[in-house]
Amino acid sequence: MIVTSPAPKVRQTTPTKQRAAPQREVLPEIITVTSGKGGVGKTNFAVNLGILLRHRRQRVLLMDADLHLGKLDVVIGATPRYTVSELMDGSRSLEQIIMHHPSGIDILPATSGDLNLLEADSQMLKVLADSFASIQARYDYLIVDTGAGISPTVLTMALGADKVILIITPEPASISDVYAMIKVIRSKSADIPLVLIPNRLRSLEDGLELHKKLNLITQKFLKTNLYYGGSIIEDTAVGQAIIRQRPFVVEYPRSQAAHNLQLVCHRLLKLPPKEIEYRSNIFDRLRVSRKEVESL
Repeated sequence: MIVTSPAPKVRQTTPTKQRAAPQREVLPEIITVTSGKGGVGKTNFAVNLGILLRHRRQRVLLMDADLHLGKLDVVIGATPRYTVSELMDGSRSLEQIIMHHPSGIDILPATSGDLNLLEADSQMLKVLADSFASIQARYDYLIVDTGAGISPTVLTMALGADKVILIITPEPASISDVYAMIKVIRSKSADIPLVLIPNRLRSLEDGLELHKKLNLITQKFLKTNLYYGGSIIEDTAVGQAIIRQRPFVVEYPRSQAAHNLQLVCHRLLKLPPKEIEYRSNIFDRLRVSRKEVESL
């Protein structure tokens, strides 16, 4: 008789689940609004653009980066209680500094005139980066309103952006200053999208013509293209809103300028940002782009 031993029991094992790779936070797209020249409506544009983005369910933080002459408070009719200075001396947290505007956007006020962020040492910028890291994922867009001119501060903010919006008016001084800004930016970065917004025009056709002429010049001498972001015509409603210290898209939502800006907002949402593998913290970017500006 043949005796067979029982078949060995096969140990049942539960397949182990593979751990999913940790997901990186989706950080806000950084849009720097600059001009090369003062008095062209840059700050007014930045504020009203932020509000229109909020109307489209985008979460917006507006950063006043005109570190010496910040005037967002003039446009919105509110004076900030604190600035980044209080964060840097440890007396306030970043959340205490941020202003919440009735329109739904948040505002990070400029520092006081005696303190320049870009003159701070790397450790201080790291403090700012660490503080911002805890709140940055709350926003879809960070709009940076720079000062006028081609200063190291303005260039640093431009080089740290995903898109740069260049506000221009038909005056020769504005055109030459914007061209100089484009030239300097392109000397350090070939891939940041540059978006031209002609402002205070007699007609939309004038804006198209202004973009066409400047784009031909930049193509010929700088080997680069300028995106056309749309034009905004001269509108008395804008001046009236400034007097009232109210954003014109709130005070006069049916004005021609508000309609023009709606179209600009639509174009900007469709325009892809600079191609990067991973979007980093704005203040970490400032630490990098400051070094690039210093090498100019």
